[in-house]
Amino acid sequence: MMGHVPLLADLVRRPSVNPMGRDVSGPEYLEGRVTDFLVQRFTALGLPWARQPVSPGRDNVVARLDATVPRAPVILWDAHQDTVPVENMTIEPFMPVVREGRMYGRGTCDVKGGMAAMIAAVERLLTHRGERAATVVFSATVNEEFGFSGAKALARLWEPAATDAPVTDAAARKVVGRRPALAVVAEPTGLDLVMQHKGAIRWRIRVHGRACHSAFPEHGSNAIYPAGRVILALEALACDLLTSAFPEHGSNAIYPAGRVILA
Repeated sequence: MMGHVPLLADLVRRPSVNPMGRDVSGPEYLEGRVTDFLVQRFTALGLPWARQPVSPGRDNVVARLDATVPRAPVILWDAHQDTVPVENMTIEPFMPVVREGRMYGRGTCDVKGGMAAMIAAVERLLTHRGERAATVVFSATVNEEFGFSGAKALARLWEPAATDAPVTDAAARKVVGRRPALAVVAEPTGLDLVMQHKGAIRWRIRVHGRACHSAFPEHGSNAIYPAGRVILALEALACDLLTSAFPEHGSNAIYPAGRVILA
């Protein structure tokens, strides 16, 4: 059994950078190295596992550790394989270094550290002499940082198999079994148990004007003026949202995104 620190270092040494929708290529991109590492590890542990193809070169991996008691609940442990890009990092991203009790390298926090902890826990449970009161399904998903296609594909495994369901899901469906009673997602939260997260509402606001010759301004309509009223209304809404925080959810806020076009 490998300790969780060497295990984390092995994961960090295997680049799995998400291209974030860009047309880029290189040895550091996509999750294949991590996927292969996980498959080898689960095979060595003797656990049932399967790949779930999500897109070319990108596979989810699922594995299962069965309970030792009848009618035990199923718990899903999930961690994503990909990381954000490495531009502007001031350290070597794929050469993990431990300093003062912290490991530095791309993905150590988000979320290969959580993945290493979960795998180490599975290994400990595997050798535990007592009863295992729950079945643990471990999932390592792809493309979490841009598009969530891995998580969407994973959720599909517990849906009734439709006639158009990918045949490549069959092996993963067999491994995961019945729907889990709960899930633990290995996002970095400072070891706090977080039971919810913020959602988002996105909208487009289009403000129209009417062009005219500068000699006849009365024939036109300046789109900047109603756009200004929209901005003031958004400011008022933002103030209201700050005072209407949901319990244990933090403050609400408005974040601008995209471009402003006055048509």
